[in-house]
Amino acid sequence: MDKQAMSRNYAGAAPVADTLYFGGTILTMAEPGQVEAVTVAGDTILCAASLAEAERYCTASTTRVNLAGKTMLPGFIDAHSHFLDTAMRAAWVDLRSAPLGPVHEIADIISLLGQRAAQTPKGEWIVGWGYDDTMLAEKRHPVRQDLDRASREHPIVIQHLSGWVTASNSLALARAGMDSPTHIPDNTVLHKDAQGEPDGVIEASLCPVLGSVPPATQAQIQTGITQTASVYLARGCTTAQEGWIPDPAWIASAQQALADGNLPLRLVLYPLAQGLSMEEYCARFPVQPAGTALDDKGYLVLGASKLSADGSIQALTGYLSRPYHICPGDKPGWCGYPSNDPAWLTERVCALHALGLQVAIHCNGDAAIDMMLNAIEEAQHRFPRADARHIAIHAQMAREDQIERMARLGVVPSFFVAHVWYWGDRHYTTFMGPERAVRMSPAGDAFRWHIPFTFHNDTYVTPIDPLLLVWAAVNRVTPEGRDLGRAEQGIPVLEALKAVTIHAARQGFEEERKGSIEAGKLADFVVLAENPCTVEPMHIRDIAVLATIVGGRLAWGSLQGREGA
Repeated sequence: MDKQAMSRNYAGAAPVADTLYFGGTILTMAEPGQVEAVTVAGDTILCAASLAEAERYCTASTTRVNLAGKTMLPGFIDAHSHFLDTAMRAAWVDLRSAPLGPVHEIADIISLLGQRAAQTPKGEWIVGWGYDDTMLAEKRHPVRQDLDRASREHPIVIQHLSGWVTASNSLALARAGMDSPTHIPDNTVLHKDAQGEPDGVIEASLCPVLGSVPPATQAQIQTGITQTASVYLARGCTTAQEGWIPDPAWIASAQQALADGNLPLRLVLYPLAQGLSMEEYCARFPVQPAGTALDDKGYLVLGASKLSADGSIQALTGYLSRPYHICPGDKPGWCGYPSNDPAWLTERVCALHALGLQVAIHCNGDAAIDMMLNAIEEAQHRFPRADARHIAIHAQMAREDQIERMARLGVVPSFFVAHVWYWGDRHYTTFMGPERAVRMSPAGDAFRWHIPFTFHNDTYVTPIDPLLLVWAAVNRVTPEGRDLGRAEQGIPVLEALKAVTIHAARQGFEEERKGSIEAGKLADFVVLAENPCTVEPMHIRDIAVLATIVGGRLAWGSLQGREGA
């Protein structure tokens, strides 16, 4: 038992369990892999052992929860998403394509935006999100003339599902000074029409048109946080992540939500370390190691410093060493491009690493992954540091030699393995082709190299769903039933579960306080209707989440077998 944790929580008093869990399958993600019972006092696990051992901590006042044959695991940990950004999108127009949303063609986008325009005072902004040009009947981005049909009296900007492309109407371009720009911001690609005028489509990680939209009000943000937290909890998440914080005000909003009781789960915060100088970064954001708790209960935790190396494969902005399988008609040999200059990225990684900070770098294409690894290797050469755990966010098209290099450098790949389900067929036929598509999100290689990798949904891009991640990593099947490299890159169920529990905790230097069911750790659990390790693998994503427990408290669902004083 963690005696330091005991003395911290009980100040020398004999520990007495508030709650005893028993009567089901309890998977610990630690040694031993399964126990009969768990006791909890306050927000901390007292004991994970046999029922007889656990009973030693119980009294007549202890609440006994009979799991009745159900399965309890450590709460799922979101290794990468955009929790606060998702909350802020609650007021935006949902333009996702089927099966995620109602859109099939550009006319559907215009209709949805027009409906919002009819409800919005003239001159006020309308923002939409989630359109996917590759899923539209027209197979193209909406341009400003399309969006002008929705309204010429409202500035309209809509964001691609990948987050790396936007489309705007004429008024929005004018408001942002991008209708006839004399200066295009760095790392921004402006599409133009046949006359050489901006057509409304912009490729950028920090879009100047979106940057012109007035920020959401605190009331809207707090409402969105409450709604988003309910969705994450319903999927068994006890820790969420905001993986792209461009403004310290976002951290303040999270702190306000926690103070007001609107944040019932834990949240890891990734400050954005690009678009500003190092001096500005250090002045705006906490310069403390990843894993540092920002409150006394460990609900708000500082994560890595965030950078990007490229965009999205689906948006054709991912940076590859070989051309896309089917290139845009006007771009033969298209390989995408880096979202930051490689030399600048190296210097910024070195500067952050020298401060003892962890760095998380968005990299989808293998050329971008080379950029990331080169930067990390140079940082370690200049400022050697053990166990830095820099993170490769997505690492979607990592080659096997790059996985080997990650193992050598101690890099943690966090795979967006949901790509297999949401875009696997299009990667196979359009974006990557058969040879490369079967290697996307190569968890099998990482498993063989003994790397403690993680999985994520990148919500808002795809809905938060850790069990879908486990299912996709194990089965590697596409919507059309295509086997996308199951034999080579599929992994065992238990290893997939570790990627959304203990390995996800380790990624953020939090493995000593969460991610497994062990004495002294936080009492964060998820209760499932069935055991993912014993059901038929294709059924994993359909397992029901029955309850989510954060810090010993029931945060979502119900525990039917609850008995107590």
